[in-house]
Amino acid sequence: MVNQSRLVNNFCKLSLIDGIYGKELDVARELLARLEALGLEATMDDAGKTFGGNAGNVRARLTGAPGLPTIVLCAHMDTIQSTKNLTHVQRDGIITSDGTTILGGDDRSGLAIVLEVLHLLREQNVTHGSIEVLFTVAEESGMHGAKYIKRSDFEAEFGFVFDCQASPGNYIVEAPGAVSFTAVVRGRSAHAAVSPEKGVHAIQIASKAIAALKLGRWDHTGMLNIGTIQGGTAINVVPDHVKVTGETRNASESKLRAQMEYIRAAFSKAAWDDGGSVDLEFVEKYGGYQFSEDNPMIVAARAGIAAAGLEPTPLKYAGGSDANVLNKNGIPVLNLGVGFKNAHSFQECIAIRDLVAAAEIGLKTVQAVAKRD
Repeated sequence: MVNQSRLVNNFCKLSLIDGIYGKELDVARELLARLEALGLEATMDDAGKTFGGNAGNVRARLTGAPGLPTIVLCAHMDTIQSTKNLTHVQRDGIITSDGTTILGGDDRSGLAIVLEVLHLLREQNVTHGSIEVLFTVAEESGMHGAKYIKRSDFEAEFGFVFDCQASPGNYIVEAPGAVSFTAVVRGRSAHAAVSPEKGVHAIQIASKAIAALKLGRWDHTGMLNIGTIQGGTAINVVPDHVKVTGETRNASESKLRAQMEYIRAAFSKAAWDDGGSVDLEFVEKYGGYQFSEDNPMIVAARAGIAAAGLEPTPLKYAGGSDANVLNKNGIPVLNLGVGFKNAHSFQECIAIRDLVAAAEIGLKTVQAVAKRD
């Protein structure tokens, strides 16, 4: 049985440690100490050095019974904003901040859940395979910690990430890859009053291209957004340049590539029609993934969820997480519902019952993996 008092206490203590993306050192030190106290071999890697952070990923290993599958349990250490002045409020079984800071449920709840699972495995003498632990840095700023991880770093056959705001019992079977793009449209400057006909209006070209695009949601995981537009020099000058940035996502690799070509075609046509030019650059932020229900880690998760008394529910999710990067890097992982709500806002909250349920699912899923034929 999950130790609710310990779980809630650990979550609250961890969420009080300030550690926004790139500045997770204090969080990492706390987790190293806690993992070592549980008897795990724990280390911190050099991921932070690759992007200017002050800490690396925390990795640990709990040796299990020989012959059973090795799995990895993962959560991220960073928060999107500071929790330095966090004050917890507990009311009617819900934990929130006092409304002046975020709560840090994303993803200190995941850290607390993994720690609780490790406690339970030792206390209840649960038979299990080896457990590898990965607590990542800088998930919120581009999954930099996860991007540092190589397949050869882990023995795990597969694993589970605790970083989904859906309620416990949900698991993500489909999540999009994301590509950012920058379009630099070039025209020709001219005096807007004296000789506008000599100019080629870069902002007008960009406007035509954007107007030709279908912005917003395309399907369950597909979307296209224009995020920023910068250009021009003065109100009486025909602008000769404009920079447009945006993002497109889709879980399907072929659909994502088609969306990129759709964007390219819109900007190229608008530039051609008006006598301008465009330089378009695409940058992959992270890959997408799609799982079938017969995947071994989904079979184990469904068994764990059912054993915890909940209904297993697959989700198609539009956001990204470390799961996207780890799957792309060859480590199959499934993102499980934790239950924090209103992430990245001062209204963030988590129900104590969801914390407990997510930890119970984690334990039961580890047991299900060990019982696999």
